[in-house]
Amino acid sequence: MVVADQKDLKEGDFLLLGKVSKPFGLRGEVRIRPYNPQSETFELVDSLYLRSPQGELKEFQINRVRRHQDCFLVKFRGIDNRDQAEQLRGYEVLVKKDQLATLQEGEYYWYQLLGLKVKTESGELLGEVIRIEETNPYLDGNDVLIIKTECQEVMIPFIEEVVKEVNLEKGEIIISGMEDYKL
Repeated sequence: MVVADQKDLKEGDFLLLGKVSKPFGLRGEVRIRPYNPQSETFELVDSLYLRSPQGELKEFQINRVRRHQDCFLVKFRGIDNRDQAEQLRGYEVLVKKDQLATLQEGEYYWYQLLGLKVKTESGELLGEVIRIEETNPYLDGNDVLIIKTECQEVMIPFIEEVVKEVNLEKGEIIISGMEDYKL
């Protein structure tokens, strides 16, 4: 599993999607380990940015993308053999935020929720969203916010009954029903 620091996921105009792990086959495809395996972004954009371990950022046009197990296989224009693909191993994969699909009202990208303060309806500050986990969508699962309180981490389901408001401008999430959660 690839782990990214919260600040890295939302730096500037870019969103960190994952990391190139290794070549796949002989024709220049690379295996990309996404931070969000359910992401549709790889299949919706025409180009991705790769950042070398030295920090150099370069745009690559996508010829083809396909899902494979827990990763994406991507064929970039100009990367035509295994040796060229091997040179991309360890590179971070980013997308410009303005390339992301427009969401409907009430929908949020995970990166938008990270770092938001979580408060009760009465205004009590509970903590901050430090990560988000997904439960099995095939079993009617939902996203779960992991909140760092003063002394522990608390899991809060990201459902209408609990999350009453998300205010990105104020940087906060208002929740109710905290009597069901031990803090």
